[in-house]
Amino acid sequence: MPVVVTGAHLPLGRALVLALAERDVPDLRAVVRDRAAAAPLRGAGVRVAVNDLSDPLRLGAVLENAYTVVHLDAGTDGTGGPLDTWEWLLEAAEDTGLRRIVTVLPYGVEPPQGSGAYHVVVVRGELPGLADTPDPALVSALLAADSRR
Repeated sequence: MPVVVTGAHLPLGRALVLALAERDVPDLRAVVRDRAAAAPLRGAGVRVAVNDLSDPLRLGAVLENAYTVVHLDAGTDGTGGPLDTWEWLLEAAEDTGLRRIVTVLPYGVEPPQGSGAYHVVVVRGELPGLADTPDPALVSALLAADSRR
């Protein structure tokens, strides 16, 4: 079942994509904002799209027939979080067959209302900054959340 990871240009997204690739997840797709971040992921056999998520048609094409999206995007200014681009994700996901959204949110923060068409899985934690090394426990929690059952 296809899996898409947004924010794969960020340390956590990159670590998750590479861990999923090691597990031979079929039809693994990554969304990066920075073209330079695509090469190492492609080298691991991952299909990569360069996209800032603001174009629902382009993002929808990446999500087409995916079962899960792990939404780790850093938001519109690169310092926010997945909730900054949540509405863009939902708009792009319409009629793509997407079933599950996995994301990381701090304790006490809930995904916006209107996500009812999807099974939303929230992993609690803090997204690392651009220069930070992702917590291996957070990567493991995201891997577990992608059980697709």
